[in-house]
Amino acid sequence: MPVVVNIPDDIAESANRIAKNMGITTEHLLIDALRAHFPPISDALRDEFDALERASDEDLARLELN
Repeated sequence: MPVVVNIPDDIAESANRIAKNMGITTEHLLIDALRAHFPPISDALRDEFDALERASDEDLARLELN
């Protein structure tokens, strides 16, 4: 899914310089950086997050008591 992000000029310049020195595209560099910062979430953990999002305030209060 394409996402467009505007980044500050100083970060873009730094990313362009680093990518050029590494012999890769700036896009590749930024994608690698994002993957390192946001590792994949397991299906089980994603299911838990989904359940928490669907939980009512009362359900969440009960969890806090345990």
